[in-house]
Amino acid sequence: MDDEWQPDAIVDIKISQIRKDLFDYIEKNSEKIDSNIPVFYGHVISILENSFPNISDSAHDQFIDDVTIKVLETSKKSKDVDYIEKLFAHAIRTRRSQAGKVIFDIILGIKLMDLGRYTLAIETLKKFRTVDAIICTAIAYCYYSLSTEEGVAQTRSGGRPSDMELRAREQMIELVRLKPPINRLRFPQIIQDLRINKIFWFMLKLGIEWFPTEPEFIRIGLEKAKKDGNKEIRGELLKIASEKYFDDMFFLRELYHFRIETRDASGAASVVRQMMQQHPQELEPVYYGLQLSIISMQGSAYASFRKISTEKSIPANILLLQDFAFELISGRKTEAFAILEDLKKKLVSKNHYLMLIEYLAHDTFSEDEKRAKMAKKVLLDSIDQYCLRQLKMKG
Repeated sequence: MDDEWQPDAIVDIKISQIRKDLFDYIEKNSEKIDSNIPVFYGHVISILENSFPNISDSAHDQFIDDVTIKVLETSKKSKDVDYIEKLFAHAIRTRRSQAGKVIFDIILGIKLMDLGRYTLAIETLKKFRTVDAIICTAIAYCYYSLSTEEGVAQTRSGGRPSDMELRAREQMIELVRLKPPINRLRFPQIIQDLRINKIFWFMLKLGIEWFPTEPEFIRIGLEKAKKDGNKEIRGELLKIASEKYFDDMFFLRELYHFRIETRDASGAASVVRQMMQQHPQELEPVYYGLQLSIISMQGSAYASFRKISTEKSIPANILLLQDFAFELISGRKTEAFAILEDLKKKLVSKNHYLMLIEYLAHDTFSEDEKRAKMAKKVLLDSIDQYCLRQLKMKG
């Protein structure tokens, strides 16, 4: 029976249960495990092979990683660097992919930070600066912590920065120069809420303070905040950006989308006005004005932005799609489908797309309120993405 195929979802449930049972075992037998780590890993492999003979390499290695971190977090020796290195060495040998050494080296560096071993943490982490943005901020934090330990971090009191603080600043500049990926690292499940994320935000805010004319720190922060789903920090960064870089289209665009996501129609309208003041020749703010008018079902505003769109020579097929969306969202079914029929005649090469739009359009008038609401959202998102591509604008 064990060799029979099972859906991934069922396998995941079984793995989760075995992980839970093993975690309970670790908590009750921590000292026993520490005294004979190779035997423990042999036990873990035996469990995996007997329970999941066809387990994928990634699931196998994820299980090993989770168990290893649980052992570390439970052990009374978790502050012993030699012990940590020994534990990680066994874990790496047990994994199917040796690529796991990178993540364990990084976790070791993080652990050294937690222990206050900042100099050793820097040596451990510095070769991974291009792996993820949090590594640069972690190294910068180590230098900054060393400067405060020396009692010479004078920046905030107006004194000259110490050599260690200057090195911290250099690391933040390296973050801008290297542009490492955001959230590339995937830590074991048990340590997803790492203090290193708090360190990232602490150092990023210092970077903004240290280099007040460098917009890249805010860009990096916005990317991470979006990937983390952290609307609070995203809002804070956009507030800073709107004050410092009020004419930067990148930040105006980010602010507009944030206002839309948070259902702040008046705030979004204000951003559109600011875009038009700062970039009167651009199509983008006019398009956003059309979009916002559709969402808010404001006929006079839509007519005004449509007139400007015509003057700026926005393609007719884009305007027809916007007309269709406006009539549809306004609940005028006959008018909306009349425009759709016109689109079919004028955009024969896009009929495959218009067929999908027509299907969704019917659903927007469904008596099932939930179905209708979802159809409207999908339809508007689809039309928006299509128009943005046609206009070569960023979403």
